[in-house]
Amino acid sequence: MWRELVRFGLALAVLAPGVGLAAGTAIPTIYLYVNDLTSPGVLLRSEVSDIGDVCYQVDVATTAEIAVLLVNTTAPEGIDWFAAETFARNGIGKAGQDNGVLIVVSTDERLWRVEVGYGLEGVLTDSFVGRVGQDNMSPAISAGDFYTGVYNGTVLIGQQILDLYAPPPGNHPPPDLIVIDWKSVAIGVGILLLIGVITKGKVFLWFGRIFMRGGFGGGRSGGGGARGGF
Repeated sequence: MWRELVRFGLALAVLAPGVGLAAGTAIPTIYLYVNDLTSPGVLLRSEVSDIGDVCYQVDVATTAEIAVLLVNTTAPEGIDWFAAETFARNGIGKAGQDNGVLIVVSTDERLWRVEVGYGLEGVLTDSFVGRVGQDNMSPAISAGDFYTGVYNGTVLIGQQILDLYAPPPGNHPPPDLIVIDWKSVAIGVGILLLIGVITKGKVFLWFGRIFMRGGFGGGRSGGGGARGGF
């Protein structure tokens, strides 16, 4: 009996994260602000930080959220559907303001897409984001310089938001870049106590991802934006 319980506890510890990964394979869960999900990754950690700093400054100044996502492929649905669904499921932008924008780059398909929230459609028009993509992102990315292409696109989109978007009145708390996943904490502690009692403290346990990047605010996409190739 005790051996079966140990095996069950260890199976939960090892398999639980895999279940979540499998469920979210098609449409990823993304976090503030830059998510390089390519394999192998095309951005260095310092490059992710540089782009994220731009997004953070825009968020602090205006409450608008810029999300950047790099993937190998958006097949089979395609980049338009993929961008819209990723935007919707992650709620990019603040709830009630819908002031989010998602920049997606698909390396294998050699495509990019900028998805714009309802609240930014007057600021980030289809023609504007189309020019940013074609003139500032595509040339660098097509030469293999993903960092420069994505960074330049993010800066220009961020500057447009800073110049033209009026944040709602009132004081706005800074975004939570790091949050604690209390569900993972509770599961980890419960499994630890169970197996710790059974094995008299001799236990190896996978604790899961307790500390994680903060999520987005619950905004909606208006379907506007542009896409292009490189």
